[in-house]
Amino acid sequence: MAGKTALIVGAGPGLGTALAKKFAAEGYDLALAARNLDRVTALAAELSKGGVTAKAFKVDVTNEDAMKTLFADVEKGVGPIAVAVHNVNGRVVKDLLDLTVADMESQWRTITLGGFLTGREAARHMLPRGAGSIIFIGGRGGRRGLAKFTAFGSAKAGVRSVAECLARELAPSGIHVAHMAVEATIQGPNANPDMVAKGAVVDPTALAEVVYLTHSQPRNCWTFEVDLRSWSEPFA
Repeated sequence: MAGKTALIVGAGPGLGTALAKKFAAEGYDLALAARNLDRVTALAAELSKGGVTAKAFKVDVTNEDAMKTLFADVEKGVGPIAVAVHNVNGRVVKDLLDLTVADMESQWRTITLGGFLTGREAARHMLPRGAGSIIFIGGRGGRRGLAKFTAFGSAKAGVRSVAECLARELAPSGIHVAHMAVEATIQGPNANPDMVAKGAVVDPTALAEVVYLTHSQPRNCWTFEVDLRSWSEPFA
């Protein structure tokens, strides 16, 4: 696809930055979206120095009109979206009796509803072209329940279900939908230094490589779900 663009929804520190840098290195123009515009403006400026187009966008993933505007603005101002990555978290982990309705609603809106809006708006633009990838970054609890993860796990399970439904519906039209089942902690600014030193957390640069390779798969060999973890994580 000429003028190919990668849209990263949730392009903050850690994995969001690694994804942006990987796709930029592969010659993609970048649209970097986040609730906090300051988090992506500096990254867009850095990537632009490398010769690619990189623009920052402020968006609330739970706002339908804002998400519609985001995709339309990216298509018009950056280029046709070849891959959209939903990388939104905001984890709530609490004892059951401390969990509130507001916690449940906020996790569902940010992760599940936001994922649905990312997928629907990406499909709206990709379907006429018959090509494109929509990739969801999953998390611990998305496929199995964990103590204290009731809000976060249920939202991640919800977005996984959204991804699977979209994959079944959109594949015949040439749209590749994939879900990254990350069964481990992804290294970020607050990661335990000892765990990082041991290689016991997922390296965001390595994960970004897996996301890119999944996006690059030929149509006759598409992956829906990638199950991944660091070497130290048990299979349970």
